[in-house]
Amino acid sequence: MKKRIALLLLTIFMVSTLTFPALAEYSSYSSLKARNTYGRDYRIVTRDRASSKAVIAIHGGGIEFHTDDIASAIASRGGYDYYGFIGLRKGFGLHITSTKFREARAVNLVRKSTRTVAIHGCGGTSRAVTYVGGRDKYLGNKIKAELRKAGFNAVTAPARLAGSSKANIVNRNRIGKGVQLELSSPMRSKLAKNRTLFNRYVNAVNRAM
Repeated sequence: MKKRIALLLLTIFMVSTLTFPALAEYSSYSSLKARNTYGRDYRIVTRDRASSKAVIAIHGGGIEFHTDDIASAIASRGGYDYYGFIGLRKGFGLHITSTKFREARAVNLVRKSTRTVAIHGCGGTSRAVTYVGGRDKYLGNKIKAELRKAGFNAVTAPARLAGSSKANIVNRNRIGKGVQLELSSPMRSKLAKNRTLFNRYVNAVNRAM
């Protein structure tokens, strides 16, 4: 009986891994692309406005909710270049860590910018907070100050969210440094539910940029 149950469980596992894309983090865009279908599982949105500034969201849609909406609004309002990688399934694990994200359109857009901001989402706290990281300390401090002036909680990112690696996509611009904003789930939920707060947040980041 135990052998039959074990065999059944093994069969279910093998069928599920063959039928459904992996939900674990992907090691590269090429591996993600091989296991998923463009237009069904994810899509990519770019707006090249020949700007020296870019705003990106590489974990948009169902990956880190509301990050692409925030990034897109900041870019639109400021006339900046925009890149969004959008997961089309809620909770779908289309995550590539920032240091391994090498999708060609993202790389090309970031490479030509001198000021780059990446919008991310994080968990691990019940506070509505933005963690400010990345290698561009000057711009990061300006964004932090403007967000605080606008009434938002903005603090220096802890080590796990620091975004200080040179390999991080946001730091691969013309000056080798960008800003990574990690918005907690409560922060993103507040912005999603309140248009006034959303506009205030977007305007604050724009003032700093």
